[in-house]
Amino acid sequence: MRIKTVGWLAAAAMTLTSLTVWSVTPSGGFTERLRGDAQQVGLDAPDVTIDSWKFSDGTTLKVEGRLGHATLAADKDNETYLYLNVNAPADVRGTVSTPVNLAIVIDRSGSMRGKRLDNAIEAARGMVRRLRDGDMVSVITYDTRAETLVNATTIDASSRESIASQLGGITPGGDTCISCALEAGMDALRGRDGMIQRMLLLSDGEATAGVRDVPGFRRIAERARDMGCTISSVGVDVNYNERIMTAIALEANGRHYFVESDSSLPAIFEQELQSLVRTVATNAEMRVELAPGVQLLQVFDRAFRREGNGVVVPMGSFTAADNKTVLAKVRLPRGADGHRAVANVSFTFDDLAAGGKGQCNGALQAKLSADASQLSPLDPLVGGRVGRAETAATLREANQLFAAGKVTAATAKLEKKRAELDNRRRDFAPRAAPTRQVELEEDFDRQLAALDDASSGFATPPPAEPFGSGASAPAGPATVAAPQQTRKGRAQVRHNASEAADLAF
Repeated sequence: MRIKTVGWLAAAAMTLTSLTVWSVTPSGGFTERLRGDAQQVGLDAPDVTIDSWKFSDGTTLKVEGRLGHATLAADKDNETYLYLNVNAPADVRGTVSTPVNLAIVIDRSGSMRGKRLDNAIEAARGMVRRLRDGDMVSVITYDTRAETLVNATTIDASSRESIASQLGGITPGGDTCISCALEAGMDALRGRDGMIQRMLLLSDGEATAGVRDVPGFRRIAERARDMGCTISSVGVDVNYNERIMTAIALEANGRHYFVESDSSLPAIFEQELQSLVRTVATNAEMRVELAPGVQLLQVFDRAFRREGNGVVVPMGSFTAADNKTVLAKVRLPRGADGHRAVANVSFTFDDLAAGGKGQCNGALQAKLSADASQLSPLDPLVGGRVGRAETAATLREANQLFAAGKVTAATAKLEKKRAELDNRRRDFAPRAAPTRQVELEEDFDRQLAALDDASSGFATPPPAEPFGSGASAPAGPATVAAPQQTRKGRAQVRHNASEAADLAF
């Protein structure tokens, strides 16, 4: 028997023994640890690439895991990132048509009066008419209180037009109780297992009744998420509360849309409908079990819960071509040279393409080295996702400064982040694998465009307006409204919030 073969088997035996210390159970984990131990004892395996700092797994949904740094210093504690990217291939289709359980929740407060409410009704009618036989729909309207206009009804040839007709009975009312509407929507969706649960929430104003604070709305959205319901929120015109509406969507794994013109509502409703009928997975959940000694410092952008030394991230449903990510910062303790286990990853979901329960697994290890020349820079793809989290945070912070009248400070913050991204792009792009360079460039393009748009929108002086700003206003000198009080300024803030929510998705 060749010496290298004997050595390889010995390494395998060493690895099996090490499993009693910390089990690497996900598929691929054992192989990666085997490779790491083989390297430590100086063996070569020509047909094996040692890359235990990353993994990929899955078919209906594909999970790619990466550490921010493949090799870290052995003589000090280190901080790095754990990045998980979940992708539903564009060509994946469900083998069985899973019925949809949809609650359409429409604001009918006084500010919706006129064409705005008419457009919302027509958008809802179009959505109902394009639902499939066997789907279910309920319609809730709300002002100071919520009212169930259409109880949960199974769609068929007769009910489809009946529901469309009932929508004509919506009339404008008084103030706005968004929390009442959410509770009524959840009540309408409850008790129907085996369906794709979705709530589409529309509002054009501030919450003036019921729950009014962001943490309170997060708690309501969390309960909806825990019952398997995704909430997508639609903010119409420029006077709704973008912090509340984005918080609801992010907490419940939904999308947030800013619709400056109510004529765009039918396109948004159609987009949501297409995402429903192309759903390929539901009840997705990411579990990350950290190795002993590894400390979780932060989870970016997503709701999560702690379980022991691990973290669970609910990820909701996936439509074909969807892409969602988990980004966390962790601390690794110093130690001897060699490979160090960082995390086991398990991703589960209801697989609507292959049927049954889907699962993707992987394990991540970092290499510790006392040789400074062997240490790794931040991985370009992980760095791109870190950049997205920072860009989203910058947009939100700039919004707060702008709303407080600190326009110069807001634009300065945006320009500073733009300069940082330019520098990172020059650093990361040449180091990315050729097959990933286009993806990375598009990521940076998107971030830079969002920052440029925000900076331009905040920097443009508002138009001069005459005192009184009405037909009967007396002639006299013009006055300039504060930028944050103009329609353009308010629209920019809401556009920035929508873009930040997308970047964090």
